[in-house]
Amino acid sequence: MSIFRSLTVWVVLAATFTMAAPQSAKVRSVLGDVSFKKKGNGDWASLRVGAKVQDKDLIQTDVESGVLISMPEGSTISIEENALVEFTQVLFIKDSQISEVNIKKGLLRFNAQKQTGKKSQFKFKTGTMTASIRGTDGTIGVTNGGQSFGSLNSGEMVMEQDGQEVAVHAQQFVAFRKGKPPVVVEAKNAGDPDFAKKISEAVDDTTKSVEDIQKQAKEIDETIEKRNEDLRSKYECRFEPVPTLVNADSIEIFATCTEGMQVAIGPERYTSDGKRMRFVPTWSRAALGPKKFEAVCTVEHNSFVCGNISFVYRFDRSVKVIKSDMTKCEVLYTTSGFRDNEGKLSIFAHDSLLKEVTLDRDYAATFKLLPGTFKYRFVPENVEGVDASIEREFACFPKTGVKVKVRGGVKEVFKKKVSQGAALYPELLFDVEHIVNNDPAQIKSVEVSVGGKTYETKYVPSETGIGYSATLQIPRGKMTTVKIKVSMLSGETVLATKVYEFR
Repeated sequence: MSIFRSLTVWVVLAATFTMAAPQSAKVRSVLGDVSFKKKGNGDWASLRVGAKVQDKDLIQTDVESGVLISMPEGSTISIEENALVEFTQVLFIKDSQISEVNIKKGLLRFNAQKQTGKKSQFKFKTGTMTASIRGTDGTIGVTNGGQSFGSLNSGEMVMEQDGQEVAVHAQQFVAFRKGKPPVVVEAKNAGDPDFAKKISEAVDDTTKSVEDIQKQAKEIDETIEKRNEDLRSKYECRFEPVPTLVNADSIEIFATCTEGMQVAIGPERYTSDGKRMRFVPTWSRAALGPKKFEAVCTVEHNSFVCGNISFVYRFDRSVKVIKSDMTKCEVLYTTSGFRDNEGKLSIFAHDSLLKEVTLDRDYAATFKLLPGTFKYRFVPENVEGVDASIEREFACFPKTGVKVKVRGGVKEVFKKKVSQGAALYPELLFDVEHIVNNDPAQIKSVEVSVGGKTYETKYVPSETGIGYSATLQIPRGKMTTVKIKVSMLSGETVLATKVYEFR
């Protein structure tokens, strides 16, 4: 593991970054007379399709009027007739939606996508009541008598008023009554605006007990359910299957419905001509997670839920190696899927973790390699079951100015008696210095030769580098030059000589 401790790793950013601008809600459709005050100031003006809805904006609907507003992450809010609503806060940055809508009068229908960002908050207020949601659809508002209520088709939310907290579940209607316990009603069509409008009249009647309201709610629910069953038997809307996993910030939804039906999905509303219809709901790129779009059909002046489309929006993080340089000991790589999708990138060498970084956008970066040849693994963080890791083998052979140091000097002289023979067999010793970590894997070859004859080399201990030895044959009576040639994998070649004289 010591070689890993000497590693120098750095990331060079190859892009210029700018802060993501906050995104606004938008007006998608307007029916009848709808007016607004920008930031609650000035005179009332007509609200138009395409207008942005931002902090402190006031929206007012008249009789038989309404407006549909879409949020950046795909949620929709439909403000019904005779309503006054303040968008206290509308903010979407990165993956976090922070919204607060204050209903001063009337009611609205909402279809809220599951809030996945760490800082996400989606709240409705009606006077002193606050409702917090994470992903659900239903209605919320104020009765004509000023009582706060909320109801759900699906999901959950928490309503709180004057210290009283109530958890609202799917197919429930909850209303707060001054000086009395909250009313909780079970109803299959609790989230239907018609149900909310009719039952709110009973809530305002101070002579009615909770039991009276629950009994009336059951009657209203049965009436609406029978109406919807009759409509479903006469009118049909078939939705084609959608993928369970979507990696783009939009989806195509196709439906074939009975001619004359008005069909709405998210902010889109079309009247069927009996042929195939196409809806393309969109959302912010950063709004990852489960998505659910409710289809609402309107016919004979009545509306009912005629379909639910759900899937998961996700794009996986990945990494790609562009090129490597074995002499510079660098690898250039790029990442994708990290923009608006913060996650970790881990880099391993032979299963040892070398580097771990948290990225919130896509990069082009260089990674410093270890000297030698290793298998590297790049592992982008993804959800369980998704493995986008890649494995590559890279070599690092840096040019370091290698030198050969011959022990005992570059010349040696031997004097021996003639009776001691015509040849001498000295041991040549030398050191190869300035190699990274004294790693012999950096050396391509070591060659020792005399007059074209090559001699075998062996490793020997060295205090300054990598030591070698070779046993030579030196003839008597002349100068013998020994050549040393060291070839490095970096491309460097180092030459050295030693002269022996045997007298």
